[in-house]
Amino acid sequence: MLETFLQRWQLMTARERRIVIAGVSLLVIVLAWLILFEPAWIGRRQVQGELPTLRAQLAQMEQLAGEARRLDAVPAGTDSPQAVKTQLEQSIESAGLKPALAQLSHSGNLFDLRFKSVSYATWLAWLDSAARATRLRVVDAAVTRETGIGVVSVRLALEMPRREARAEGR
Repeated sequence: MLETFLQRWQLMTARERRIVIAGVSLLVIVLAWLILFEPAWIGRRQVQGELPTLRAQLAQMEQLAGEARRLDAVPAGTDSPQAVKTQLEQSIESAGLKPALAQLSHSGNLFDLRFKSVSYATWLAWLDSAARATRLRVVDAAVTRETGIGVVSVRLALEMPRREARAEGR
């Protein structure tokens, strides 16, 4: 077969040889594009499209993992609603919000708190620390602006985590 090719090659004119070389070169370039470069190019574009979604999912997973570590670090002695209510009262008093507390009541796993004329920044800092310390989550909140800069009245509902949800996580 190689001998046949060499004989035909010898019989071709210089112009025909250049045309065959150009055609074979073009064929090699097209095959190299289709086999080597194009799949990588398409894969790269696809990954670039998926990357923002994957990064958002990673950030969400890291946030949830941090929250799980934080919740796991909280002592388990806060299971009874009465203990949580006592803990809330102590945190309100230590934050200096006791005079602004109009009402603190609980029914089942829900705690209803009402504050009158409280500094928004102080209340928000207290809410963050109290939620971390007691594992409570905000179910409902209504903040109303009062007269004065940064002074608000707040109605807040907090919920204790359910026992079956805590048991599944461990």
